[in-house]
Amino acid sequence: MSSVTRELLDRFLAQQCDAAERARVERWIWGDPSRALRVGVLAEAVDQAPAGAKADAWARLVRRLEAPRAFSSARARSWRNALRVAALGAMAVGAGTLGVIALASKSKVSQTSALRVLSTPSGQRASFQLPDGTKVILSVASTLRHPPTFDASVRQIELEGEAYFEVAPDPRRPFVVGARGLMAEDLGTEFLVRAYPEDPAPSVVVREGRVALRLAAAPSDAPRQVLLAGQRGRLAADGRSTVEQVDTSAYFAWTQGWLVFDAVPLRDAIPQLSRWYDLEFHLADSLLGEVPLTATFRNQPTDEVLDLLATSLGMSQMRQGRKVTFDRISGLR
Repeated sequence: MSSVTRELLDRFLAQQCDAAERARVERWIWGDPSRALRVGVLAEAVDQAPAGAKADAWARLVRRLEAPRAFSSARARSWRNALRVAALGAMAVGAGTLGVIALASKSKVSQTSALRVLSTPSGQRASFQLPDGTKVILSVASTLRHPPTFDASVRQIELEGEAYFEVAPDPRRPFVVGARGLMAEDLGTEFLVRAYPEDPAPSVVVREGRVALRLAAAPSDAPRQVLLAGQRGRLAADGRSTVEQVDTSAYFAWTQGWLVFDAVPLRDAIPQLSRWYDLEFHLADSLLGEVPLTATFRNQPTDEVLDLLATSLGMSQMRQGRKVTFDRISGLR
């Protein structure tokens, strides 16, 4: 295994390396695509091995690293995902719950300035910690970018989609989330940011503490909109802010695996349903998009969810593969 020993790799997968060791292992892994896949096998199998059998699992699997032809392309995808999950401490447990996240570096960027890119596919969330100890839950179909280590002046990350943050205290280094032209600076501990492409503007909901909002293009000393616990704020591209008191439990429900809709027009609910269930939703009549959806889902089988949706909406649903079409019930046109 070259300069990366079994012991070092074991510490890396257990997130026990220091910064220098982590960078060394990552350079070694990503320096050879086939090596990355084979290390994925180690991550997957050793993680599942009983504590007493871990050493034997390592011994068997290290030998397999020397047999690249044994790795089929069909199994490569699952091994790659296993490596990514193990390297970041995530756990895949099914659609709509905590899931696979991706780890990669920007191409054509030096190791010292590389960003880690963490992504969730449709139907899966991910839980992990940033280098400063901040806890993150990344929602479905979302991407977060952060440096391997934060510098001495600021902890800044970039988000596409939605994420929950429980920020590690550090008065000397503000924690800042950039999302579609919005900059959200943490002044407390718990908040979430949502910035999906179809959203009219990025929004921030604060559960505890305070969060200051400003436009990314604005000077750092420009006036900021400060949100308090229990408030939801949005910042339009022209700088106009909207602040409202909200029931934060509804906005944070997804972090516990709940998908909640409260009188949401169906056309507005469809993008979120598509992300959570990895399906393409269509309306037989555009006017159906005005029908309000009030429903709560958690871990139900997809077919059951579709039936519940149709019942809640007073519609029929037809599924063909990944395509689901809602229509009026025959005879009620």
